[in-house]
Amino acid sequence: MAEYGMGKHASPQGDVYSFGVLLLEMVTGKRPTDVLFQEGSSLNEWVKSRYPNKLEPIVEEAMVKYAPHALVPYDRKIWTDVILELIELGLICTQHNPSTRPTMLDVAHEISLLKQYLCTPSTLLIEQSSTN
Repeated sequence: MAEYGMGKHASPQGDVYSFGVLLLEMVTGKRPTDVLFQEGSSLNEWVKSRYPNKLEPIVEEAMVKYAPHALVPYDRKIWTDVILELIELGLICTQHNPSTRPTMLDVAHEISLLKQYLCTPSTLLIEQSSTN
């Protein structure tokens, strides 16, 4: 359940949490209010219980929704990487302890990097390998 729904006061950390829930909702296609989550579980707990080894069905559904034409293995790899990164970002944003969540500036930076990766993946892969 979202922090604001639990009576918490508005805060930047609460906004990050809400954004993380939104990311998880977009990637999984599930809503935090679905029947699945009315029995004490939450969307982020459901995703976390599948991380990292049971995410394939979630990634496949997201691929069908967001990248149905990514049939070439190279394109599938790029989209799979981005979807997994969005899931991880959603989980980081919804950490229980507000002080361990990133700032929205950090989140925006990560999303910007993902956008760059989608637009020019080979260039970024070369840059990353040369800096490591």
